[in-house]
Amino acid sequence: MEASGQTTSVPNITELPSPPERDTVIKAIEAIENGPRVMRTYMEICAKCGTCAEQCPVYYGAPEKGHNPAERSDLIRSIYKRQKTLGGRALGSLAGAHDYAEGEISEWVQRFYECTGCRRCATFCPFGIDNSVITRKGRAIIHSLGLTPQRLLDVTNASLQTGNTDGCGPEGFKDAVAFLEEEIEEECGLPVRIPVDLVGVDYMYVPPSGDVLVNPEATMAVAKIFHKLGISWTMSSRCFDGANYGLFTGDDGAMKAENKRYYEEVKRLGVKNMLCGECGHAYRVFKFMMEKGKWWGELPFTVNNVLPFTAKLIEEGRIKLDKSRNPEPVTYHDPCNFGRSCNIVDEPRTILRAACEDFRDMTPSGTENWCCGGGGGLAAMDEIREYRMTVTGKKKMEQVQDTGAAFVATACANCKRQITQLMEYHQMDVRVGGVHDLVYTSIVMD
Repeated sequence: MEASGQTTSVPNITELPSPPERDTVIKAIEAIENGPRVMRTYMEICAKCGTCAEQCPVYYGAPEKGHNPAERSDLIRSIYKRQKTLGGRALGSLAGAHDYAEGEISEWVQRFYECTGCRRCATFCPFGIDNSVITRKGRAIIHSLGLTPQRLLDVTNASLQTGNTDGCGPEGFKDAVAFLEEEIEEECGLPVRIPVDLVGVDYMYVPPSGDVLVNPEATMAVAKIFHKLGISWTMSSRCFDGANYGLFTGDDGAMKAENKRYYEEVKRLGVKNMLCGECGHAYRVFKFMMEKGKWWGELPFTVNNVLPFTAKLIEEGRIKLDKSRNPEPVTYHDPCNFGRSCNIVDEPRTILRAACEDFRDMTPSGTENWCCGGGGGLAAMDEIREYRMTVTGKKKMEQVQDTGAAFVATACANCKRQITQLMEYHQMDVRVGGVHDLVYTSIVMD
């Protein structure tokens, strides 16, 4: 599929590993009838008003019928109507219903992996339909047929085997931490430590692994904060990456297995609080799925996030930031999982206004902010880089450009990767980093 000479979709599948079984697809869709009521509602009430398309970053980047969220959801919804509604059985296509056709799954792989899962459609839909939920259902069916994109499978398997998406072992992690400690001491002249595998402390810090191995300034900032306040904390050499790709692939088994590893590690270390780092989907799984859903019963520890944690310290005057150390214009990209799924909107702005001299917000922002184009695991898929740069990330590139910022702060490793690549692709002289990157450079250490 082409638009303006650019690739506008994930690559079509030309060869399937094995013919998908129609019964597998039908059974999974029929199960919606006995599932959560909200999903059944999504099958019944879409008015095809077009509001979701107007607010979708994919449709904005390439306004084609297949990129309309309602049209994508109809891949599942129309089969559900055919199987489970009287009108669908009697009237067929006249009622928006159709039978599943053998081989149709190839289109599913394409369409459901074009969606970033940003949930912006749900923010504006007059009925509150969240097409990302239907996308995840589609991806779950794709996964059950062995057709999940290989890159996402590789990342998921690496995390399940090693505890992090980079496949780094405990010794490699400890070496990385030792290097960060040297960097901090060289920079500020203080022996700031990043404790590892301590038992019985107040906090266990769980960032994305990229905030240790690739862009570590955010983790170094957290180390400075704990050092300054004298708070006992640790990181785990076994579990130092909150990323959970089972959320993206629709694989509930992998998502819970990944989560259970961290639950057991916090218990093993006897830690009072799990402090999630700058990773919105990790915090969403830990706080709003594991804790709220009582996956493992009542938790013997609390689950918190570093953004409200640091914002509160600033508001209470417990840490001081020298904003003159960050004089360049800074804007903030709201990760979809923080802004729309976790309602963490004001806290990063509290931090940034205290940490930099020239903060410029995007329009719109907060819960209405546009996705960076790399959500739903797309940022990890280099095989669709052109699609991410020219279609899903088009609106975000324009938003950054409109602010005139020289630095984009965001609180998500996937967003950092996507926006960094966007800036490089479109030849924009803009740096990208974490919110706590600016805390690291501005915090006053006595």
